[in-house]
Amino acid sequence: MSRVARFHADRTNQKLYFARLSCQQAEQLEHVQQIQALRESAVFHLQGAVLAFLQELVRYYRLNEMRPTLQNIEQHMADRGQVSPEIQVLKKLSQDGFLAELNRAYRMCQYAPEPADPEPEDETSSNLIIKVTQSPQAWLPDTKILREWHRDLTQLIDGFRNEMVEF
Repeated sequence: MSRVARFHADRTNQKLYFARLSCQQAEQLEHVQQIQALRESAVFHLQGAVLAFLQELVRYYRLNEMRPTLQNIEQHMADRGQVSPEIQVLKKLSQDGFLAELNRAYRMCQYAPEPADPEPEDETSSNLIIKVTQSPQAWLPDTKILREWHRDLTQLIDGFRNEMVEF
């Protein structure tokens, strides 16, 4: 049985593949809303890949956790008197690395951004027309950034998997 199959890495790989497909499709389209949908899809799939990798870690370390998070995996390991190097790296990147940016983008996909206070247009003679539209994608990372996150996450996960030895 291969290492990938043994620790159920197929779901993580699948989420990374779906994120890559979303980026590819977004780059081929011209319709703004379709591009936004695909970019948001890439964000969801990248976040899903992180969660699927946490499930891999739970299986690898033989922890009893149905909904793994960085915190509860770290706590389970601490209860055993152990430390997961993968969790330490992921925590650092979640605080000030590309995972922090991914988490922010994921949160922004979940909730509508706070609307800016409308300001009167200076060009109008009566100053009664108020500009209320704002770019719906201003907060959404472009496909170049999404591809960088995909590459970084893939390299990180592959590196972790290469270091995993029988526990």
